[in-house]
Amino acid sequence: MTNKKNKPKPKGGASNGRQATIRMYNVGFGDAFLISIHNGKRLSRVLFDCGSIEAAEGIKMESIVEQIVADATDPDGVARIDVVVATHRHKDHVSGFAQPQWENVEVKEVWMPWTEDPSDPEARKIRDIQSNLALQLNAGLAARGATSGAEEKLESDRYQDLIANALMLSNDKAMKTLHSGFSGSPLRFFLPERAQQGSRARTFETGALPGVKVHVMGPSRSRDIIRDMDPPKGESFLRLQRAIAGQNGAPPAPFSADFRQDSRGTGEGVSAEDADEIRRATSLSDLAVAVALDKAVNGTSLMLMFEIAGTFLLFPGDAQWGTWNEAMADPEWSDILKKVTFYKIGHHGSHNATPKDFVEQMIPSGICAMASTLTRVIWPDIPRQPLLDALIAKDAKVARTDKPANIAKPFRVDDHGIIETEIPL
Repeated sequence: MTNKKNKPKPKGGASNGRQATIRMYNVGFGDAFLISIHNGKRLSRVLFDCGSIEAAEGIKMESIVEQIVADATDPDGVARIDVVVATHRHKDHVSGFAQPQWENVEVKEVWMPWTEDPSDPEARKIRDIQSNLALQLNAGLAARGATSGAEEKLESDRYQDLIANALMLSNDKAMKTLHSGFSGSPLRFFLPERAQQGSRARTFETGALPGVKVHVMGPSRSRDIIRDMDPPKGESFLRLQRAIAGQNGAPPAPFSADFRQDSRGTGEGVSAEDADEIRRATSLSDLAVAVALDKAVNGTSLMLMFEIAGTFLLFPGDAQWGTWNEAMADPEWSDILKKVTFYKIGHHGSHNATPKDFVEQMIPSGICAMASTLTRVIWPDIPRQPLLDALIAKDAKVARTDKPANIAKPFRVDDHGIIETEIPL
Protein backbone atom coordinates (compact mmCIF):
# COMPACT_ATOMS: atom_id res chain seq x y z
CA MET A 1 0.00 0.00 0.00
CA THR A 2 1.15 3.58 -0.50
CA ASN A 3 2.48 5.63 2.37
CA LYS A 4 3.10 9.30 3.08
CA LYS A 5 6.40 9.22 1.20
CA ASN A 6 5.10 7.98 -2.14
CA LYS A 7 1.57 9.31 -2.34
CA PRO A 8 0.85 11.69 -5.25
CA LYS A 9 2.43 15.11 -4.81
CA PRO A 10 0.15 18.12 -5.33
CA LYS A 11 0.88 19.96 -8.54
CA GLY A 12 -0.40 23.35 -9.49
CA GLY A 13 -3.47 24.26 -7.49
CA ALA A 14 -4.83 27.66 -6.58
CA SER A 15 -2.26 30.46 -6.36
CA ASN A 16 -3.90 31.76 -3.17
CA GLY A 17 -3.47 28.42 -1.44
CA ARG A 18 -7.25 27.80 -1.40
CA GLN A 19 -8.17 24.47 -2.90
CA ALA A 20 -9.98 21.22 -2.21
CA THR A 21 -7.90 18.09 -2.71
CA ILE A 22 -10.05 15.02 -3.38
CA ARG A 23 -8.63 11.52 -3.04
CA MET A 24 -10.64 8.54 -4.31
CA TYR A 25 -9.37 5.26 -2.84
CA ASN A 26 -9.46 2.14 -4.95
CA VAL A 27 -11.78 0.05 -2.78
CA GLY A 28 -13.23 -1.86 -5.74
CA PHE A 29 -17.02 -1.85 -5.58
CA GLY A 30 -17.58 0.71 -2.86
CA ASP A 31 -16.80 4.28 -1.82
CA ALA A 32 -14.04 6.01 0.15
CA PHE A 33 -13.28 9.69 -0.53
CA LEU A 34 -11.04 11.95 1.55
CA ILE A 35 -11.49 15.68 0.92
CA SER A 36 -8.85 18.07 2.24
CA ILE A 37 -9.99 21.70 2.21
CA HIS A 38 -7.19 24.27 2.27
CA ASN A 39 -8.66 27.69 2.99
CA GLY A 40 -5.35 29.53 3.11
CA LYS A 41 -5.10 29.47 6.90
CA ARG A 42 -6.02 25.97 7.99
CA LEU A 43 -6.66 22.49 6.65
CA SER A 44 -9.98 20.70 7.14
CA ARG A 45 -10.62 17.05 6.27
CA VAL A 46 -13.85 15.23 5.42
CA LEU A 47 -14.16 11.48 4.84
CA PHE A 48 -17.09 10.33 2.77
CA ASP A 49 -17.74 6.62 3.42
CA CYS A 50 -15.30 3.74 3.71
CA GLY A 51 -16.54 0.40 2.45
CA SER A 52 -16.54 -2.25 -0.24
CA ILE A 53 -18.41 -5.33 -1.38
CA GLU A 54 -15.44 -6.60 -3.32
CA ALA A 55 -12.02 -4.97 -3.16
CA ALA A 56 -9.85 -4.50 -6.21
CA GLU A 57 -7.31 -7.24 -6.89
CA GLY A 58 -4.49 -7.23 -4.37
CA ILE A 59 -6.15 -4.63 -2.13
CA LYS A 60 -7.51 -5.28 1.36
CA MET A 61 -9.81 -2.99 3.32
CA GLU A 62 -7.36 -3.07 6.21
CA SER A 63 -4.72 -1.53 3.92
CA ILE A 64 -7.19 1.07 2.61
CA VAL A 65 -7.96 2.18 6.16
CA GLU A 66 -4.25 2.30 7.02
CA GLN A 67 -3.68 4.56 4.02
CA ILE A 68 -6.58 6.88 4.89
CA VAL A 69 -5.32 7.19 8.46
CA ALA A 70 -1.78 7.91 7.21
CA ASP A 71 -3.09 10.56 4.80
CA ALA A 72 -5.00 12.20 7.67
CA THR A 73 -2.06 12.21 10.08
CA ASP A 74 -0.64 15.62 11.05
CA PRO A 75 3.06 16.36 11.68
CA ASP A 76 2.56 15.73 15.41
CA GLY A 77 1.68 12.09 14.61
CA VAL A 78 -2.04 12.38 15.39
CA ALA A 79 -4.60 11.37 12.75
CA ARG A 80 -7.38 13.96 12.50
CA ILE A 81 -10.54 14.00 10.37
CA ASP A 82 -12.88 16.91 11.05
CA VAL A 83 -16.05 15.27 9.70
CA VAL A 84 -16.82 11.64 8.90
CA VAL A 85 -19.85 11.20 6.63
CA ALA A 86 -21.56 7.81 6.35
CA THR A 87 -24.03 8.30 3.53
CA HIS A 88 -25.97 5.11 4.36
CA ARG A 89 -25.46 1.77 6.05
CA HIS A 90 -24.75 -0.49 3.07
CA LYS A 91 -21.64 -2.67 3.31
CA ASP A 92 -20.03 -1.03 0.27
CA HIS A 93 -20.07 2.29 2.12
CA VAL A 94 -19.36 1.40 5.77
CA SER A 95 -17.54 -1.96 6.04
CA GLY A 96 -14.16 -0.26 6.49
CA PHE A 97 -15.31 1.36 9.72
CA ALA A 98 -15.12 -2.07 11.36
CA GLN A 99 -11.31 -1.83 11.31
CA PRO A 100 -9.67 -1.11 14.70
CA GLN A 101 -7.47 1.73 13.39
CA TRP A 102 -10.35 4.21 13.80
CA GLU A 103 -10.08 4.04 17.58
CA ASN A 104 -7.13 6.46 17.51
CA VAL A 105 -8.44 8.88 14.86
CA GLU A 106 -9.61 12.22 16.26
CA VAL A 107 -12.99 13.20 14.76
CA LYS A 108 -15.02 16.32 15.52
CA GLU A 109 -18.35 15.38 13.95
CA VAL A 110 -20.02 12.32 12.41
CA TRP A 111 -22.89 12.81 9.97
CA MET A 112 -25.40 10.11 9.08
CA PRO A 113 -28.85 10.16 7.45
CA TRP A 114 -31.78 10.91 9.74
CA THR A 115 -32.91 7.29 9.42
CA GLU A 116 -29.95 6.33 11.68
CA ASP A 117 -31.09 8.54 14.56
CA PRO A 118 -31.66 6.22 17.56
CA SER A 119 -33.96 8.77 19.22
CA ASP A 120 -36.26 9.30 16.21
CA PRO A 121 -39.38 7.06 16.36
CA GLU A 122 -39.96 7.22 12.60
CA ALA A 123 -36.32 6.39 11.90
CA ARG A 124 -36.51 3.47 14.30
CA LYS A 125 -39.63 2.21 12.54
CA ILE A 126 -37.89 2.30 9.14
CA ARG A 127 -34.80 0.54 10.52
CA ASP A 128 -36.95 -2.14 12.15
CA ILE A 129 -38.81 -2.80 8.92
CA GLN A 130 -35.56 -3.10 6.97
CA SER A 131 -33.86 -5.24 9.61
CA ASN A 132 -36.80 -7.61 9.94
CA LEU A 133 -37.01 -8.00 6.19
CA ALA A 134 -33.28 -8.68 6.05
CA LEU A 135 -33.52 -11.34 8.77
CA GLN A 136 -36.46 -13.04 7.05
CA LEU A 137 -34.63 -13.00 3.73
CA ASN A 138 -31.53 -14.44 5.34
CA ALA A 139 -33.54 -17.24 6.94
CA GLY A 140 -35.31 -17.96 3.67
CA LEU A 141 -32.04 -18.15 1.76
CA ALA A 142 -30.56 -20.48 4.38
CA ALA A 143 -33.59 -22.78 4.13
CA ARG A 144 -33.48 -22.79 0.35
CA GLY A 145 -29.75 -23.43 0.33
CA ALA A 146 -30.21 -26.67 2.22
CA THR A 147 -32.51 -28.11 -0.44
CA SER A 148 -31.63 -26.18 -3.59
CA GLY A 149 -30.63 -27.83 -6.84
CA ALA A 150 -27.89 -26.79 -9.22
CA GLU A 151 -30.01 -24.09 -10.92
CA GLU A 152 -31.02 -22.45 -7.67
CA LYS A 153 -27.44 -22.61 -6.35
CA LEU A 154 -26.17 -20.93 -9.51
CA GLU A 155 -28.71 -18.13 -9.08
CA SER A 156 -27.79 -17.75 -5.41
CA ASP A 157 -24.07 -17.58 -6.19
CA ARG A 158 -24.66 -15.06 -8.97
CA TYR A 159 -26.46 -12.65 -6.67
CA GLN A 160 -24.73 -13.35 -3.37
CA ASP A 161 -22.99 -9.96 -3.19
CA LEU A 162 -26.20 -8.06 -3.92
CA ILE A 163 -27.96 -10.07 -1.22
CA ALA A 164 -25.09 -9.61 1.25
CA ASN A 165 -25.16 -5.85 0.70
CA ALA A 166 -28.94 -5.73 1.05
CA LEU A 167 -28.98 -7.83 4.21
CA MET A 168 -26.73 -5.46 6.17
CA LEU A 169 -26.29 -8.25 8.74
CA SER A 170 -22.50 -7.93 9.00
CA ASN A 171 -22.33 -4.17 9.53
CA ASP A 172 -22.86 -4.09 13.31
CA LYS A 173 -19.22 -3.39 14.17
CA ALA A 174 -18.90 -0.69 11.52
CA MET A 175 -22.12 1.00 12.62
CA LYS A 176 -20.99 0.85 16.25
CA THR A 177 -17.87 2.80 15.27
CA LEU A 178 -19.99 5.39 13.50
CA HIS A 179 -22.42 5.74 16.40
CA SER A 180 -20.01 5.61 19.33
CA GLY A 181 -16.43 5.18 18.15
CA PHE A 182 -13.44 7.35 17.13
CA SER A 183 -11.24 9.47 19.38
CA GLY A 184 -12.06 13.02 20.38
CA SER A 185 -15.69 12.45 21.51
CA PRO A 186 -17.22 13.57 18.19
CA LEU A 187 -20.68 15.07 17.97
CA ARG A 188 -23.24 13.04 15.99
CA PHE A 189 -25.73 14.64 13.61
CA PHE A 190 -28.51 12.91 11.69
CA LEU A 191 -29.37 14.85 8.56
CA PRO A 192 -31.53 16.61 7.70
CA GLU A 193 -32.66 17.43 11.21
CA ARG A 194 -36.24 18.39 11.83
CA ALA A 195 -36.86 22.09 11.14
CA GLN A 196 -36.56 23.86 14.47
CA GLN A 197 -34.55 26.66 15.98
CA GLY A 198 -30.85 25.83 15.95
CA SER A 199 -31.28 22.67 13.86
CA ARG A 200 -29.29 21.65 10.81
CA ALA A 201 -32.27 21.44 8.52
CA ARG A 202 -31.53 22.20 4.86
CA THR A 203 -28.45 24.43 4.83
CA PHE A 204 -25.98 24.94 7.67
CA GLU A 205 -22.43 25.87 8.59
CA THR A 206 -20.33 24.25 11.28
CA GLY A 207 -17.23 25.22 13.20
CA ALA A 208 -15.76 21.86 12.23
CA LEU A 209 -15.53 23.05 8.60
CA PRO A 210 -14.93 26.83 8.58
CA GLY A 211 -15.83 28.49 5.30
CA VAL A 212 -17.98 25.57 4.11
CA LYS A 213 -21.73 25.85 3.61
CA VAL A 214 -23.46 22.46 3.59
CA HIS A 215 -26.66 21.91 1.61
CA VAL A 216 -28.56 18.77 2.65
CA MET A 217 -30.45 17.68 -0.48
CA GLY A 218 -31.47 14.30 0.83
CA PRO A 219 -32.73 12.01 2.15
CA SER A 220 -36.27 13.31 2.39
CA ARG A 221 -38.31 12.79 5.51
CA SER A 222 -41.18 11.63 3.32
CA ARG A 223 -41.50 7.85 3.03
CA ASP A 224 -43.04 8.21 -0.41
CA ILE A 225 -39.96 10.02 -1.71
CA ILE A 226 -37.26 7.82 -0.18
CA ARG A 227 -38.92 4.71 -1.58
CA ASP A 228 -39.43 6.26 -5.05
CA MET A 229 -36.41 4.42 -6.34
CA ASP A 230 -36.68 3.93 -10.10
CA PRO A 231 -36.89 6.79 -12.62
CA PRO A 232 -39.76 6.69 -15.10
CA LYS A 233 -39.10 5.68 -18.68
CA GLY A 234 -36.88 8.19 -20.45
CA GLU A 235 -35.52 9.73 -17.25
CA SER A 236 -32.55 7.40 -16.76
CA PHE A 237 -29.62 6.02 -18.69
CA LEU A 238 -31.16 2.51 -18.54
CA ARG A 239 -31.50 0.42 -21.68
CA LEU A 240 -32.09 -3.26 -22.37
CA GLN A 241 -28.93 -5.33 -22.13
CA ARG A 242 -28.11 -8.92 -22.82
CA ALA A 243 -29.32 -11.11 -20.00
CA ILE A 244 -27.13 -11.53 -17.00
CA ALA A 245 -28.52 -15.04 -16.50
CA GLY A 246 -27.12 -17.42 -19.10
CA GLN A 247 -24.79 -17.16 -22.04
CA ASN A 248 -27.28 -17.17 -24.90
CA GLY A 249 -28.49 -13.60 -24.64
CA ALA A 250 -32.06 -14.64 -23.77
CA PRO A 251 -33.87 -12.55 -21.17
CA PRO A 252 -33.81 -13.94 -17.64
CA ALA A 253 -36.80 -15.97 -16.50
CA PRO A 254 -39.45 -13.74 -14.93
CA PHE A 255 -40.04 -16.09 -11.98
CA SER A 256 -37.75 -17.87 -9.57
CA ALA A 257 -37.50 -21.66 -9.66
CA ASP A 258 -40.10 -21.89 -6.87
CA PHE A 259 -42.81 -20.80 -9.31
CA ARG A 260 -41.91 -23.05 -12.26
CA GLN A 261 -43.72 -26.24 -13.18
CA ASP A 262 -42.32 -28.98 -15.38
CA SER A 263 -44.22 -28.88 -18.69
CA ARG A 264 -44.03 -32.66 -18.96
CA GLY A 265 -46.90 -33.05 -16.52
CA THR A 266 -49.96 -35.22 -16.89
CA GLY A 267 -52.02 -32.50 -18.52
CA GLU A 268 -54.40 -32.49 -15.59
CA GLY A 269 -53.19 -29.13 -14.31
CA VAL A 270 -51.65 -28.41 -10.95
CA SER A 271 -52.49 -30.60 -8.00
CA ALA A 272 -54.60 -29.37 -5.12
CA GLU A 273 -51.47 -29.32 -2.97
CA ASP A 274 -49.62 -27.20 -5.54
CA ALA A 275 -52.61 -24.89 -5.88
CA ASP A 276 -52.56 -24.30 -2.13
CA GLU A 277 -48.82 -23.61 -2.27
CA ILE A 278 -49.31 -21.07 -5.05
CA ARG A 279 -52.00 -19.30 -3.06
CA ARG A 280 -49.64 -19.09 -0.09
CA ALA A 281 -46.85 -17.69 -2.25
CA THR A 282 -47.93 -14.07 -1.95
CA SER A 283 -44.45 -12.68 -1.35
CA LEU A 284 -41.79 -11.76 -3.87
CA SER A 285 -38.96 -14.09 -4.85
CA ASP A 286 -35.83 -13.94 -2.71
CA LEU A 287 -33.97 -12.02 -5.39
CA ALA A 288 -36.77 -9.49 -5.82
CA VAL A 289 -36.89 -8.97 -2.06
CA ALA A 290 -33.12 -8.46 -1.99
CA VAL A 291 -33.28 -5.95 -4.83
CA ALA A 292 -36.13 -4.05 -3.15
CA LEU A 293 -34.33 -3.97 0.20
CA ASP A 294 -31.09 -2.83 -1.42
CA LYS A 295 -32.89 0.03 -3.17
CA ALA A 296 -34.81 0.98 -0.04
CA VAL A 297 -31.61 1.52 1.91
CA ASN A 298 -30.11 3.47 -1.01
CA GLY A 299 -33.20 5.67 -0.82
CA THR A 300 -32.10 6.81 2.64
CA SER A 301 -28.66 7.93 1.39
CA LEU A 302 -27.32 11.36 2.24
CA MET A 303 -27.02 13.71 -0.73
CA LEU A 304 -24.80 16.65 0.21
CA MET A 305 -23.55 19.70 -1.66
CA PHE A 306 -20.53 21.57 -0.26
CA GLU A 307 -20.38 25.26 -1.15
CA ILE A 308 -16.92 26.75 -0.64
CA ALA A 309 -16.21 30.29 -1.82
CA GLY A 310 -18.59 29.91 -4.74
CA THR A 311 -17.38 26.41 -5.68
CA PHE A 312 -19.88 23.54 -5.44
CA LEU A 313 -18.92 19.93 -4.71
CA LEU A 314 -21.70 17.31 -4.97
CA PHE A 315 -21.58 14.03 -3.04
CA PRO A 316 -24.88 12.15 -3.55
CA GLY A 317 -23.88 8.78 -2.08
CA ASP A 318 -26.23 6.21 -3.62
CA ALA A 319 -29.25 8.53 -3.70
CA GLN A 320 -32.05 7.14 -5.88
CA TRP A 321 -34.58 8.75 -8.21
CA GLY A 322 -36.93 10.07 -5.51
CA THR A 323 -34.21 12.15 -3.85
CA TRP A 324 -32.88 13.42 -7.16
CA ASN A 325 -36.34 14.26 -8.47
CA GLU A 326 -37.19 16.23 -5.34
CA ALA A 327 -33.90 18.15 -5.52
CA MET A 328 -34.25 19.02 -9.21
CA ALA A 329 -37.84 20.19 -8.68
CA ASP A 330 -36.84 22.47 -5.79
CA PRO A 331 -36.01 25.99 -7.11
CA GLU A 332 -33.24 26.53 -4.57
CA TRP A 333 -31.62 23.12 -5.10
CA SER A 334 -32.07 23.32 -8.88
CA ASP A 335 -30.17 26.61 -8.98
CA ILE A 336 -27.33 25.12 -6.94
CA LEU A 337 -27.15 21.94 -9.04
CA LYS A 338 -26.53 24.09 -12.11
CA LYS A 339 -23.34 25.42 -10.47
CA VAL A 340 -21.66 22.08 -9.76
CA THR A 341 -17.88 22.03 -10.18
CA PHE A 342 -17.19 18.51 -8.90
CA TYR A 343 -19.50 15.48 -8.98
CA LYS A 344 -18.98 12.19 -7.17
CA ILE A 345 -20.85 9.95 -9.62
CA GLY A 346 -23.78 8.44 -7.76
CA HIS A 347 -24.18 4.74 -6.97
CA HIS A 348 -21.04 3.67 -8.83
CA GLY A 349 -22.57 4.79 -12.13
CA SER A 350 -25.84 2.84 -12.03
CA HIS A 351 -28.94 3.72 -14.07
CA ASN A 352 -31.10 4.78 -11.14
CA ALA A 353 -28.70 7.33 -9.66
CA THR A 354 -27.71 10.12 -12.06
CA PRO A 355 -30.77 11.50 -13.92
CA LYS A 356 -30.45 12.38 -17.59
CA ASP A 357 -31.82 15.89 -17.02
CA PHE A 358 -29.11 16.60 -14.45
CA VAL A 359 -26.36 15.74 -16.92
CA GLU A 360 -27.89 17.02 -20.14
CA GLN A 361 -29.62 20.17 -18.91
CA MET A 362 -28.17 21.23 -15.56
CA ILE A 363 -24.46 20.66 -15.09
CA PRO A 364 -22.11 23.25 -16.61
CA SER A 365 -19.52 22.25 -19.17
CA GLY A 366 -16.11 21.04 -18.02
CA ILE A 367 -16.84 19.70 -14.54
CA CYS A 368 -14.69 17.09 -12.78
CA ALA A 369 -16.35 13.77 -11.95
CA MET A 370 -15.13 10.67 -10.13
CA ALA A 371 -16.64 7.16 -10.16
CA SER A 372 -15.61 4.60 -7.57
CA THR A 373 -16.67 1.42 -9.30
CA LEU A 374 -15.81 -2.10 -10.38
CA THR A 375 -17.44 -3.97 -13.26
CA ARG A 376 -19.13 -7.10 -11.93
CA VAL A 377 -20.50 -10.16 -13.72
CA ILE A 378 -23.89 -9.68 -12.08
CA TRP A 379 -23.96 -5.97 -13.01
CA PRO A 380 -22.34 -5.80 -16.44
CA ASP A 381 -23.80 -2.36 -17.07
CA ILE A 382 -22.28 -0.63 -14.05
CA PRO A 383 -20.93 1.89 -14.67
CA ARG A 384 -23.45 2.96 -17.34
CA GLN A 385 -21.64 3.73 -20.57
CA PRO A 386 -24.43 6.06 -21.78
CA LEU A 387 -24.01 8.03 -18.54
CA LEU A 388 -20.26 8.31 -19.02
CA ASP A 389 -20.73 9.27 -22.67
CA ALA A 390 -23.23 11.97 -21.66
CA LEU A 391 -20.79 13.41 -19.13
CA ILE A 392 -17.98 13.42 -21.67
CA ALA A 393 -20.30 15.11 -24.19
CA LYS A 394 -20.53 17.96 -21.64
CA ASP A 395 -16.71 18.10 -21.66
CA ALA A 396 -16.60 16.61 -18.17
CA LYS A 397 -13.28 15.21 -16.98
CA VAL A 398 -14.08 11.72 -15.66
CA ALA A 399 -11.90 9.42 -13.54
CA ARG A 400 -12.78 5.79 -12.72
CA THR A 401 -11.09 3.52 -10.20
CA ASP A 402 -11.57 0.53 -12.52
CA LYS A 403 -9.73 2.28 -15.39
CA PRO A 404 -6.54 3.69 -13.79
CA ALA A 405 -4.65 3.42 -17.09
CA ASN A 406 -7.02 6.00 -18.60
CA ILE A 407 -6.35 8.67 -15.96
CA ALA A 408 -5.31 12.04 -17.38
CA LYS A 409 -5.19 15.65 -16.19
CA PRO A 410 -6.58 17.10 -13.98
CA PHE A 411 -6.31 13.74 -12.18
CA ARG A 412 -3.28 11.83 -10.93
CA VAL A 413 -3.03 8.17 -9.96
CA ASP A 414 -0.47 6.27 -7.91
CA ASP A 415 0.70 2.69 -8.29
CA HIS A 416 -2.22 1.39 -6.23
CA GLY A 417 -4.95 3.10 -8.21
CA ILE A 418 -5.61 5.90 -5.72
CA ILE A 419 -6.77 8.89 -7.73
CA GLU A 420 -6.37 12.51 -6.70
CA THR A 421 -7.32 15.93 -8.05
CA GLU A 422 -7.40 19.53 -6.85
CA ILE A 423 -10.34 21.89 -7.21
CA PRO A 424 -9.32 25.60 -6.96
CA LEU A 425 -11.46 27.60 -4.55
